Amino acid sequence: MEHYKPKIGLVFFAARWFEEVVLGAGENSKEFSRFLNKDTGKIKDALSKENEVVSFPVVTSMGKAWTVSEKILAQNLDAVVFCSMVWTEDEYLLAFKDVMKIKPSIIWGFTPYKNSPEKSDIMTLFKNSGIVGTVQGFNVVVKMGVKPFYVFGSVLDPEPVTKINKITKAAKVFKELKKTKLGILPYRNFQMIVTYVDEFRLYSQIGPVVEYISCLQLKNATDTIPDSKTIDYVKEIKSKFKIDSKITQENLFKSAKAALGFEKIIFDNKLDGIALSDLIPELHEVMGLRPCLYTEKLAKSEKVVGNEGDLGGTTAMMILRKLTGSPVMFTEIFNLDYEKNTIGAGHAGPSNYMTAQSDDKVTITPDYELMDATSDIGGVWMEFIGKPGRVTILNFICTLDNFQMTILNGQSLGGSVRFDGYPHYAIKIDPKMIDFLNSNALNGTSHHWAVVNGDVKEELSYLADMLCVKKVLL
Repeated sequence: MEHYKPKIGLVFFAARWFEEVVLGAGENSKEFSRFLNKDTGKIKDALSKENEVVSFPVVTSMGKAWTVSEKILAQNLDAVVFCSMVWTEDEYLLAFKDVMKIKPSIIWGFTPYKNSPEKSDIMTLFKNSGIVGTVQGFNVVVKMGVKPFYVFGSVLDPEPVTKINKITKAAKVFKELKKTKLGILPYRNFQMIVTYVDEFRLYSQIGPVVEYISCLQLKNATDTIPDSKTIDYVKEIKSKFKIDSKITQENLFKSAKAALGFEKIIFDNKLDGIALSDLIPELHEVMGLRPCLYTEKLAKSEKVVGNEGDLGGTTAMMILRKLTGSPVMFTEIFNLDYEKNTIGAGHAGPSNYMTAQSDDKVTITPDYELMDATSDIGGVWMEFIGKPGRVTILNFICTLDNFQMTILNGQSLGGSVRFDGYPHYAIKIDPKMIDFLNSNALNGTSHHWAVVNGDVKEELSYLADMLCVKKVLL
């Protein structure tokens, strides 16, 4: 993930009349100019704390509007903020139609005061007239067929800037998604048709291109790992995590080598994420196990690993990772409690141990799902419970003619391990359990949910709008 502040354009509007008449000459003109400079400066300073702000000359004519519009389109901006400082002609908006169609745009219905004055002289009325220009432009924006985000409030209150920052964070991810690559190893899971994704639509609408990785590629990558490097990794595992007594040295060595090969495949192919189809018999036969260990290099990177060949679930993980910068867990709901309003959510396969409460809470266990298989298939897992605190939960699926994001928050409870062998979270969800289930049934979801520590529900909502996907907020 590229670590940079969202880069945003900042455009101010004022009517030509103010430039020609009010700003013509005299003390009133100087006072008015001081006001404009002071308040535009406040706005820029407030937005600059979390964004890289590119300012443009105040738009006071159609000629200036077209010039600024062309400059915006020529720059690599994540989003654009428009603000009427005083009353302004609504026709200026027409010059920004293409900008608003191409780039996430925000119109701030700005007021320079927190509470309106009891009585205003004519100059005070002029200085506070920005909301007139904003409201005048409502129907122009609608008739242009564009859908900018609207923010209302005073520069003296934190809420408008906080909302703008969340929108620009989503806009940054919106742009980053267009340059991402997902892998799928080796192919989709035929046991779960709900996970099928229209890859062309994923590429053209959301951004990620998909590359298929074969089991042979994984085996070849694993075979190139020197035994010395594998031995060092085994030592690292033993020093960092608890080891179940049922794990043999041979089993741990083979699993560690496969994990290093898996890491190599991801980095060599410059993947941002990979959907491991971990139930495919071919994978087990070629590798002799299911790769489940998670290397430190992979854990600390911005890359994500989904399971069961689910490109939608892996996309959800990548979105959460980019929004938060935090590790994400791929889960399904193992059990639920109506009275406590809790879900136990986890999954077999590789899972980033940095979602765990701490390293010493991670145990290396046998691959319980495959250890009793009739064929000679081994492998090890990482068992842990996710760290406590607020979490965001996201389901991302391909629908008949679009994509759908189902978004909710909850409180991760942490504490003792609830499921032997599995990485998992215990979460008290915000919506009532019956409402959660009924909504999922009505709107359709898959069984896979990406979970991340932190609250980015609002940012996800804005991102869904930018991507033009259906969203279900719970």
